[in-house]
Amino acid sequence: MSAKSKSNCPVLRSGSAPDPRIRHLIVLMLENRSFDHMLGYSQIKGVDGVWDKECSNLDKNGKKWPTTSNAEPAGELPDPGHDFADVVTQLYHPHEQGDVTDLDPTMQGFVISYDTYNKAQPQNVMNCFRPDSVRVLTTLAENFAVCNRWFSSIPGPTLPNRLFAHAGTSKGRLDLSAEEFNISPTIYEVLDCANVPSTIYADGWTAAATFWNLMEYQDAYFGTLDDFYQDCYDNNLPGYCFLEPRYSSGIVDGTYRPQNDQHPDSDVTEGEQLIYSIYKAIRSNRKVWESSMLVIVYDEHGGLYDHVPPPKAIPPRPEDVSTDPKFGFDRYGVRVPAVIVSAYTKNVVCNDLLDHTSLIATARKLLTGSYQDNFLGNRAMHANTFDSVLNLTTPRTEHIEFAPNPSTGKVYEAKCLNHLQIKHLQQAFLLDEQLPAGLRVRASSPFKNLDDKNNNAFCNIKAVDAERYIQTVLTTARHLGPKLQLKRLETK
Repeated sequence: MSAKSKSNCPVLRSGSAPDPRIRHLIVLMLENRSFDHMLGYSQIKGVDGVWDKECSNLDKNGKKWPTTSNAEPAGELPDPGHDFADVVTQLYHPHEQGDVTDLDPTMQGFVISYDTYNKAQPQNVMNCFRPDSVRVLTTLAENFAVCNRWFSSIPGPTLPNRLFAHAGTSKGRLDLSAEEFNISPTIYEVLDCANVPSTIYADGWTAAATFWNLMEYQDAYFGTLDDFYQDCYDNNLPGYCFLEPRYSSGIVDGTYRPQNDQHPDSDVTEGEQLIYSIYKAIRSNRKVWESSMLVIVYDEHGGLYDHVPPPKAIPPRPEDVSTDPKFGFDRYGVRVPAVIVSAYTKNVVCNDLLDHTSLIATARKLLTGSYQDNFLGNRAMHANTFDSVLNLTTPRTEHIEFAPNPSTGKVYEAKCLNHLQIKHLQQAFLLDEQLPAGLRVRASSPFKNLDDKNNNAFCNIKAVDAERYIQTVLTTARHLGPKLQLKRLETK
């Protein structure tokens, strides 16, 4: 489907109308942190955390490791496992053999799982933050809305979970495969059908750069985070904004900018400053503030402990299943932090069952008034919306004074790029191949002879060099604009 042609669009229900209070739904999706890890010690009344419970895991020697509030902002978490097999262990240990997704999760395998990746300190996955360590997220949760039961869409890694946020399905994929060129329809195209504009504001790479139907209309669907700040200042935001953080450190306009995605190998305070900057940009323009809802959410738990067992889920489509490994997409992934900020929200703890398809459902409901169809899959059709947190009829005008902690400057120095950075680089290779022969970047890059099918080949690559290459590919593709003739997969 190409939304710009207005073909194959969903039919709006008769009498449907958008919410007059909200004209802009803004989503910031960060990386790989569980709810308990970030907010489990928040002590916010009504929050289902761990500060008032005894929660623990046993290591392989039978030693008991309880949760703590001693998490460090950076440097203590070499990337925990979060592929499907890892998450099965985390959820179902000691019963993780075979098809276990019909069982009730035990939540007892986090330390055992992390022992594979960090034998010296596998108990670190039980560490959680004190409220003053994640001051921005905690302050916004205290003063606006926090969601007790927002789960990642699948018990697996980043990219398929993000596909659920974009399209309501991962098309049966559980892995980090980079081939995503035929993902359609997406929420962006569906909103365009209803004449609601949307933009993916990316501070670097976005997996959506490999979605054919969006790349054909780059000027309509893509922008930079600097564009977002300018659009806030100008009161020129589209209806739906999806914000992506900086996944790799890089040099931008001669200035070093560290990654701020809060992936476990990055400094959490860098992500806190990003959240604060986005909040301040919205809050600084009264017209934007009084017409917007900001959702701060994480794509998946990243292997970090949470005590709440994920419930059963509605499969997105009958054909979207995995046979190896066997999984019917009928179980949510681990619970993630989700905080919602709006001028029409005050002191709400939302207990509704939510996942990333709730973004799709709420965007359509708020901005078009119509959403209960299966155009983006059965999961999205039945997803709960979170507009219930809009508990005020008139906008709040008071200013909440707070500030983020300073960056620690400490970053875990991995020997290899992390799993997500590797996949982003592989995705950039695929996009590079679609450029005209004379403009392809890889042929003259340090990666021209890289065996990109072998993850070990990515060791000793600096994140700064990978980010420079990715940015060059993106810039080249963007400058070509409508002249970029994208190839079509034979399956399309």
